[in-house]
Amino acid sequence: MTEKGKGTVRSEVDICLSQWTAREMQLVRLHEEILSRREALMNCSLAYSQSQNNMTLTGTLTTEQAFIRNQKLLKDIKVAKEDVYESLNAAPTPRFMTLQKNYWSMVKSQVPMWEQDIGIERPTKERTTTPRASGTRAKTTHSTSAGKKSSVGVQPKKKHTKKQLDARQKSAKSK
Repeated sequence: MTEKGKGTVRSEVDICLSQWTAREMQLVRLHEEILSRREALMNCSLAYSQSQNNMTLTGTLTTEQAFIRNQKLLKDIKVAKEDVYESLNAAPTPRFMTLQKNYWSMVKSQVPMWEQDIGIERPTKERTTTPRASGTRAKTTHSTSAGKKSSVGVQPKKKHTKKQLDARQKSAKSK
């Protein structure tokens, strides 16, 4: 080959070599870009994984706290239920019995007025207003024909001891 032929081959080789070098440089840049993207994605993935773990731990703690709170509430409900059951099955107190007795005596004394208000006719019957010999209070007179409403209810009867009754009788005799 002539020198001119060698030069053209050499120039072709130089051209190919420069193209391959340019292509290689382009591939190196792409490779570096891929590596940097991969590293960024790995960092994002790691951060996401850590945040998920933190949320899982927080969720676990919250779940455990909720479980403990619910157990305490269930225990409190059970205790309250037992207390209510015991109070319902307990013997009534003397105060309650007195209140109940006073309530029903008030209701019985008010029934004629209520019946008159709603228009129920009862046979006319006067209640006596004379005091009893034992010194207890007299009941008020209510008549269906009277047409008057009494706003005064019957006061509960007071229980007197034998000494008090004897003292009253002596004072009544001396007057």
